[in-house]
Amino acid sequence: MLVQTMSEIRSICVYCGSQPGNDPAYEETARALGKSMAQNNIRLVFGGGTQGLMGAVADAVLKADGLVTGIIPEFLQTREAGNGYDLVFDELIVTEDMHTRKHTMFEKSGAFVALPGGIGTLEEIIEIMTWAQLGRHTRPMVLANIAGFWNPLLELLGHMRSAGFLHTAHLAQPLVVSDPAQIVPTILKAWQSGEVSAGKQDVIEKM
Repeated sequence: MLVQTMSEIRSICVYCGSQPGNDPAYEETARALGKSMAQNNIRLVFGGGTQGLMGAVADAVLKADGLVTGIIPEFLQTREAGNGYDLVFDELIVTEDMHTRKHTMFEKSGAFVALPGGIGTLEEIIEIMTWAQLGRHTRPMVLANIAGFWNPLLELLGHMRSAGFLHTAHLAQPLVVSDPAQIVPTILKAWQSGEVSAGKQDVIEKM
């Protein structure tokens, strides 16, 4: 089993939709998050798309002179990024498949935020929560519960817990933030708590 040493660079992986959704608050949140990350010298790690909420958060980071790592599988380049990149990232990684993409995003990130999105967004944050429950990481996980978007998931998790199926549920418990302005401060507080920190080396066993 390989051992991954996380660099001291602060970074947040943002999972979100490649569509804008039908509530303007979703894109407003993506842009507010991106600006806040850049202002706090936090690198954006995301799926590399230039459309929808993915494009909005990356655009906001870049406009605020922040750093962006885009990670995208080869087969999705045309579908999610279009024929050529409208946004120029300082780091773009093209992977062979989705599995490699997800591992690379994990390895480069000190925290994870799920904005509103579809099945892919749900699958990605659930996998990160699963790895936390299995003791593979202790990095902050945030559900950006904009306009109650994640309420159904929270209800399902509560049902699983009460039915006795979430062992060590506290390890997989995400931080729930409904105010876009509080997403980055919540992660900074978690990093500074001493339990998880992007400023210290975190040795992670690679799955």
